[in-house]
Amino acid sequence: MAKHPVPKRRASATRGNRRYSTWKRGELKRLNNLTKTVACPKCQQPRRPHTTCLICGYYRGRVVIDFAKKDEKKVQKVKV
Repeated sequence: MAKHPVPKRRASATRGNRRYSTWKRGELKRLNNLTKTVACPKCQQPRRPHTTCLICGYYRGRVVIDFAKKDEKKVQKVKV
């Protein structure tokens, strides 16, 4: 008796090809998303879509990351 599951019938070539084609399509989508960039409306630097700009800290017209506050905190830590 087999100790592991064994298929009752041989899987057709079409079925296997279909399985691997969907995997490949997903891989290509992920690779495409890594390379897409858009220009930030505030500073015109390239950034990934639907993410905060790491140069100016803006997302959808408002400040999400305040770099001035971060710099102040670093200066205070150094002075102490």
